[in-house]
Amino acid sequence: MKDYAIIVDLEVDLGGDRKDPSPYNKENTLAAIGYTIRNLDGSLMYEDDEETVYIVRTADASSTDWAMFKDVLKDATYVVAHNAKFDVAWLREVGIDCRSKIIDTMINEYILNKGIRDKLSLKALAEKYDVTRKDDSLADAFKQGLNYSDMSKEDQTTYLYYDIVATAEVFERQEALFKKNSNKSLIPIRDLMCEFCDVLTDIERAGMAIDTAEMHKVDHDYQVEQAELTEYLNSTVKKLVGDTPINLSSPEQLSQVIYSYKLKDKKTWRDVMNIGIDARGKPKRRPKMMESGFVRCIDECFIPTFKTQAKRCLFCNGKGVIQKYKKDGTPYKNTTKCVQCEGTGFIYKELGDIAGLKVNPTVALASAGGFKTDKHTLVELERGQSNTEVKKFLNSLIRLSAIDTYRSSFIEGIFKNMVNSTDNILHANFNQCTTATGRLSSSNPNLQNMPKGKLFPVRKAFVSRFKDGQLLEVDYSQLEFRIAGILAKDETIKKEVEEGFDVHSYTAKVLTENGEPTDRGAAKASTFRPLYGGTQGTFAQRVYFQEFFGKYSGVFNWHERLQDEAIQNETITTATGRQFKFPNVYRTKQGKASVKTQIVNYPVQSVATADIVPLGVIMLHKQLRERNLKSLVINTVHDSVVVDCHPDEIEEVKQVASICLVKAQDEAEKRFGLDKFIPLEVEMSIGKNWMEQQDCA
Repeated sequence: MKDYAIIVDLEVDLGGDRKDPSPYNKENTLAAIGYTIRNLDGSLMYEDDEETVYIVRTADASSTDWAMFKDVLKDATYVVAHNAKFDVAWLREVGIDCRSKIIDTMINEYILNKGIRDKLSLKALAEKYDVTRKDDSLADAFKQGLNYSDMSKEDQTTYLYYDIVATAEVFERQEALFKKNSNKSLIPIRDLMCEFCDVLTDIERAGMAIDTAEMHKVDHDYQVEQAELTEYLNSTVKKLVGDTPINLSSPEQLSQVIYSYKLKDKKTWRDVMNIGIDARGKPKRRPKMMESGFVRCIDECFIPTFKTQAKRCLFCNGKGVIQKYKKDGTPYKNTTKCVQCEGTGFIYKELGDIAGLKVNPTVALASAGGFKTDKHTLVELERGQSNTEVKKFLNSLIRLSAIDTYRSSFIEGIFKNMVNSTDNILHANFNQCTTATGRLSSSNPNLQNMPKGKLFPVRKAFVSRFKDGQLLEVDYSQLEFRIAGILAKDETIKKEVEEGFDVHSYTAKVLTENGEPTDRGAAKASTFRPLYGGTQGTFAQRVYFQEFFGKYSGVFNWHERLQDEAIQNETITTATGRQFKFPNVYRTKQGKASVKTQIVNYPVQSVATADIVPLGVIMLHKQLRERNLKSLVINTVHDSVVVDCHPDEIEEVKQVASICLVKAQDEAEKRFGLDKFIPLEVEMSIGKNWMEQQDCA
């Protein structure tokens, strides 16, 4: 038989949490497998052929049905599916090995979209390409809690038939698009992402072992700290504002505490400060304004906040409500809110002292509710404060917000997604088609947002599944900086890498010399911001950004070329062939591209973390399998890879991991022609858990 593609779709019966269809939820069961066969370009196998869809129901399939499917699957050149990771994971979990080349129609579409966000569901693609539509007749039944196997066999067959045919026809249309000259550079990128999809399936299946006792301990410690911070903040707010009740979760009320102003004229403020979203969906730029003009604007739109003293409302006797009576003397059923105290039961008398921290606002801090109080703003305000009490208050706000996030996103997220686990293994989801650049995101929980470093205690609960095993983490050293140097052919970056120049210490020196004392660790946040189009910040940061582009002129010139390319073609093509579209881009009055940040950021981030890192992970995964090692790749976060090492294999895995990640650069040269202008290097650490790690060679 000639080479062919098998198009596959699976149906699952859900048990327990109906939002979790994964094969790792032991209450779920595989209900049916549907498949058809097509040519490698997606066309029907023979002219005038009718689509033949084979359906294998787990409840009544014969051994012949299963054997036929397995043989067709094993001999296929391509295995095509929509959201293929889901289907392949289920096949492997029920014991059906699937090692043919995977092509995911969702990944196909994501790449063809060239960075433009669009719907990627099979239903949306069937409509976009005007092919056979999905059958939605069972959607209501599914919403009511019924499963695929609860339907009649006729309905089951119809539903799965249309899914299979829709996938096959979408695949055929996409293959035709990839053959266009303008899209041919995307084919190696598609192949890489689909190969990575295959590996991610195994990474998700392996999962990460969690020490639940340690996780509970970390959660308890966070709760204690949470209570202490809350008590300190509430008592401090009481001292700062008096008796006025303040909800620190309200940006508007927090703004009053920090800046000591209360917004009285929101409309004028929004108009004068140009607050809102423009036609492109981007935040409007704040106006350029002299300090005197800004002060006049504040006087017009705000009133100062004063400390208050609460007195019981005499009108309602402190109850906050008024009981009214009918003419016959009987009371109305419902009470009325007291207008004198606005239902609080208290009248707040203003005292003579200004309330709050009295932090001076700036034009850049203007927001709809007054002035900004987001995390980034609080960090910048805290960094620039000399008043120790103000600094402590802001730092406590930042820390409390961080703990809230750690507990809800990570600790609660981890326990929630292990509710059906019998072996304390967390199976997170890795998403390839979420970010604009191809960089991975993860969910259930979001491991990509977990703080790095050896001081984040949640990491201590991530352990080896093997007795006496260890977790090895392999990090690329300055990956995006080096990739920027390669793409820009920047001789200074090359020289500094070869000489081991400490770029973060240099950043700290420039910031400190310009009035912003900064240590090396804190300087890391500023070092590479110019790579991604960052130009705004404090005075010291702006000085550093100017020095950056003077020092790395190759990067500056490359950024100019990228903007020219985007404005001329509305598309840029990276060194590996990935493309990004920028429709309606234009040159601003300042001579820059209107979306400069994305234009200069996407090539670096995509080549580094969407091309190089996946190649390294693929090669490492392949080596571990070929050597029949028990050790497993269990996670990849941005520019790092985590391996759960069996105790008998630690030294071998360390050697293999280092070689594979470095050789990813050779593989990128082979696949994409990516120049090795600057060599890539890795750093490794190992330990009994993901937090307590020691550097190793």
